[in-house]
Amino acid sequence: MRRREQALIRRQEQAMMQRREQAMTSRKEQRRRALCVRDAMPEGERRVCSGEIQRRICEMEWYREARCVLSYASFRSEVSTEQINRRALEDGKVLYLPKTWADKGYMEFYRVGAPEELSAGYQGIPEPPVGESFPDFIAAESGGEDCVLMLMPGAAFDGENNRLGYGGGYYDKYLAQRGEAVAHTVMLAYDAQRVEKIEAERHDVRPDRIVTENGCQCRAGE
Repeated sequence: MRRREQALIRRQEQAMMQRREQAMTSRKEQRRRALCVRDAMPEGERRVCSGEIQRRICEMEWYREARCVLSYASFRSEVSTEQINRRALEDGKVLYLPKTWADKGYMEFYRVGAPEELSAGYQGIPEPPVGESFPDFIAAESGGEDCVLMLMPGAAFDGENNRLGYGGGYYDKYLAQRGEAVAHTVMLAYDAQRVEKIEAERHDVRPDRIVTENGCQCRAGE
């Protein structure tokens, strides 16, 4: 009887490993396809869609109420954040952008006072200089978590607000560590990046909202 139980447990473990491997393969393929679709969008179309997405963000109550914005410096075919980053500074908001250390699997947000401060960093992505960090803001603004808005890129998303990033898990890890200090999370994406279903993993963080050129999609319960 004991041998049978052990054999059953082994089969269950093997089946679980196979499902996990299949899910990982599926996620990689979804990421690859979604990025191919995004890259294939004509530049003019991406520019128009990016403008509409940024307009929608600026009209959100979350943006208007935010005193601090954790954004990103758009790169290649990502939804552009050039307008909204400048707008945040013009509106007197505190703007932080990410800097990545790939060898450490680590990302941190640093304050930016002007777009001209950015320089090419990890994989050529525009990054801020090391200076005042978001943890510094948290320490100085005790109880100010309700005023923080995070804008994030990504490779793909589905109808349940599952987000597929670029494979490094930087945003998932950062939000696991600092998420309590962030009031709202929003993914910026083209509608063409939508997929039918993403097999979410335990550590994945779903953004509160996903904004595309066609509208705003809210997470269940929002």
